[in-house]
Amino acid sequence: MYSRDTVYLKSHFLYGEDFQYRKGVLVIEDGIIKGFTREYIRDPISHKGVVIPPLINAHTHIGDNIIKDVGINKTLDELVKPPDGLKHRFLNTCSDEELIDGMLDGLEELKNNGVTYFCDFREGGLKGVYLLKRAYNKYNREFPYPIILGRPTTYNKEDLKNEIRKILKVVDGIGLSGCNEYSDEDLKVIRKLDYKIFSIHANEHKGSIEFSKSTYGMSEIERIIDLKLHPTFIVHATYTTPYEAQLLRECNIAVVVCPRANASFNVGLPDIKNLLNNDVLVGLGTDNFMANSPSILKEMDFIYKIYHIDPKEILRFSTINNCKILGLEGIGLIEEGYKGIFTFIRDCPSIRYSKNIVASIITRCEKGDIVIYGGNNDRGAY
Repeated sequence: MYSRDTVYLKSHFLYGEDFQYRKGVLVIEDGIIKGFTREYIRDPISHKGVVIPPLINAHTHIGDNIIKDVGINKTLDELVKPPDGLKHRFLNTCSDEELIDGMLDGLEELKNNGVTYFCDFREGGLKGVYLLKRAYNKYNREFPYPIILGRPTTYNKEDLKNEIRKILKVVDGIGLSGCNEYSDEDLKVIRKLDYKIFSIHANEHKGSIEFSKSTYGMSEIERIIDLKLHPTFIVHATYTTPYEAQLLRECNIAVVVCPRANASFNVGLPDIKNLLNNDVLVGLGTDNFMANSPSILKEMDFIYKIYHIDPKEILRFSTINNCKILGLEGIGLIEEGYKGIFTFIRDCPSIRYSKNIVASIITRCEKGDIVIYGGNNDRGAY
C-alpha cells in the first residue's frame, strides 16, 4: 500500500541516466520516486507530453535583467569588469525596487524556460543578496529556486574577511569575478573560510589570461591550482589547454560553460570536447541576463549545433551534471530514490513524430513548449 502522500503521474518519461523513453505511471511517495507501477490507478495525474529531469541553470547574474542589452558591441572588460564596468555604472543608478522588479521578471523567464534551480552570482555584498531574497519571497513560488553565491565589495584584507563571514551567514557560497582582482594573499584569506560552494570565473577571455601570465607567470586556471584554492567549479574556461583540463580533472574541479554568452561578448567559445576528453565534469549556465537570455533550452541547442556532441550528453550538462556540481542531492534524474522534481514538455509540434526524443527536446523546444514543472510542494506543480 502507498501512503496518503503518494502521487501517481501518468506520462512519457526520460528515465535514468541514459534517458530511456518510457511510458507508464510513475509513483512518487512522500516526494521520492519509487518507480513505475503495474497496478491499475483509477485517476492518475496525466501529462500528455514528456516529463524530463529538472533543468538547472548553473550560472546566472539575474540582477542585470534591469539593463538588458546595454553596451552592445562593447568589450567584455568595458561592460562587466568591476568596479567601474558599464553595467556597474548603470546598476548604481537603479533603485532597489527597480532591481527587484527586474529580478521578478527574471524569475518568471527562468520558470517559463523550465528551470527549477539556478545558481546566481550575486554582486553588491550583503545588500545584493538581500535584494534577490526579497524578489524571491515576493515571487511567492517554490521554483525556480535560487542558489545564491555572494560576492564581497571590499579589497582590504581584514575588511574582506569580515564581509565574507557576514555574507556566508545568508548564502550558499561565494562566487568571485576572477583571480586577477585579488592578490595571492587575499585569495588565500578568502579560501580559508568555510564554504558549501566556492566558485570563480577563469580563463574567460584572452586578455584575462595574458594579464595573469604577465603578472603572476601563469594562467588563471594554473594560478587557482597553484594556490590550492580548490573551487567547487570554475565558470567559462573559454580558453583551456589540454594540460589545464588535466589539472582540473586531477583536482576534481568542474567547469560550468556558457557558450552563448561567450559568443555574445565575442570572446571565443570554450573547447567543450577538450574538457570531456579529459573527463572534466561539465555543467551549463547562461551567464548574464544583460547580454543573454536565461534559456537553458537555447543553450543546449547552441551547443549541439556548434559542437555536435551527443544530445544525451548535452542534456546531462543541464540536469545531472549541474546537480552534482551544485550539491543538489537526490535531484537531476528520473529514477528510483530521486526527488520528484521535473521539467514538463507539453505535447507540441516540436516533439511530435520525433525519432530521437532527446535530440528533439534540446534542439527544437522553446519556452512555449514548457508547460509546468515542480515537486510536491510547488503549489499545484503536478
